Amino acid sequence: MKKTVIVAFVLVSSILLVPMTNSVQAIQSGPELESHIRNGFRVATFEILVKNIGDETAHNVRITDATVTGNIFFNFQESNLPSKDIEPGYTIDLDTRSLVIGFGNFTLSITVTCDEGASSTSSVVGLIMGPFMIIP
Repeated sequence: MKKTVIVAFVLVSSILLVPMTNSVQAIQSGPELESHIRNGFRVATFEILVKNIGDETAHNVRITDATVTGNIFFNFQESNLPSKDIEPGYTIDLDTRSLVIGFGNFTLSITVTCDEGASSTSSVVGLIMGPFMIIP
C-alpha cells in the first residue's frame, strides 16, 4: 500500500511540473541567433547566413571566430569585419572578407555573436582546389 501511494505521489508531482517548465521557457526573451554557412560553389571566401529567431533586436552581430583545418590557407581577421543589427525574424549575410586557398578536404567552423551575448556556431566540411570550393 505504501509503495502505491509513493508511486502515485511521484507520478502526480511529475505531471504538475510539466506546465511550470513550459511557462518558465516562455518568459525568456531577447535575441537568439541561428547561423548557416552557405553551401554550393564558392570562390576564395565564405558566406554566412545569420537569422535572429528571438524576439528582440540583435545589435552588432559579427563573426568572432573562424577556424579551418585541412590543407588550406585562410587569413581570417576579425578586426576587418563590419557588424550589423538584425531585427527579430530577419536574416542577413555576413562574409569573412578573407582569402581562402588550398587543396583537398577542409573543415570550417564559424561563430557569430551579438552585444546581448547570444551566439551561434556552424560547421561544414568541404573540398577546395585552389581558390575554388565546393561545400555540400
